[in-house]
Amino acid sequence: MKEIINFIETNVDGKTLFTKELVYELENGALQGVYSDQISFSNLKYSQSGFQFDMFIISNEKIWLIGKDEHREKLRKDFSAVSLFRFELAKRKSTNDITGCFRFISASGKSVAAEAIVSGIYDVRLEDDVLKLSESQALYRDQPIQEERFKPVAFQSEHRFYVKEEKLHYEYDGKSFDVDVETMQRNDSYDTFPPFISIEK
Repeated sequence: MKEIINFIETNVDGKTLFTKELVYELENGALQGVYSDQISFSNLKYSQSGFQFDMFIISNEKIWLIGKDEHREKLRKDFSAVSLFRFELAKRKSTNDITGCFRFISASGKSVAAEAIVSGIYDVRLEDDVLKLSESQALYRDQPIQEERFKPVAFQSEHRFYVKEEKLHYEYDGKSFDVDVETMQRNDSYDTFPPFISIEK
């Protein structure tokens, strides 16, 4: 765990990164999302058994309804916000593995998709100077679909932190699942998202 804390303290804590605008499709192309952001990592704290650090995001995310001519017809949802999230991790004596959670703390904005959302964090490791961790969201969150409706979805993701050309890079690669709220079973979704890559300037 000490090696991971040292990596975060040296390379991640106090750094600000930027994600260039990227586009993704939802509902088989009926909706289109446009996303960019600024991310800051801060407030690293640690003890003998665990550590935590914050992730502050200024995001610009809009979801558009796409018309028959494949042009943006109407703004379906504006998820732009200033949000604070926190990683909280600890080393388990039973396995020597590091596990924990990634949770929403607070946000501005009228509609916050991540409000009251928490994810489990596991498979935390430092490999070849790349900090990797896996995330599995608990329960479900809302995702806009057509006709002013929403559907329940959950994400499973991989996070990677590494330094390239003396700049911190952060990659978020998430997969979306449709959730049956009666059984909480997850099913593969047609919605796909490109990897989000943020780079320190």
